Amino acid sequence: MNNDKCGVKCAFEQVAQVEFRNLAGSVRELKERMTRLEQTLAKGIGLLVANLAGMVIMLMGRLLG
Repeated sequence: MNNDKCGVKCAFEQVAQVEFRNLAGSVRELKERMTRLEQTLAKGIGLLVANLAGMVIMLMGRLLG
């Protein structure tokens, strides 16, 4: 009888370990996607700032020239 309980408990523990590994893999994938998203946003903001600076310089050149 003890063996049955241990067998069931051990089976549940094995399933829980597999699910935990799957969850850890999903969290790792989510972290990688968030990192790529942050990099893409940083590039976009950099381009936006560079474009704005270019427009300011062009307008200043027109006003002074």
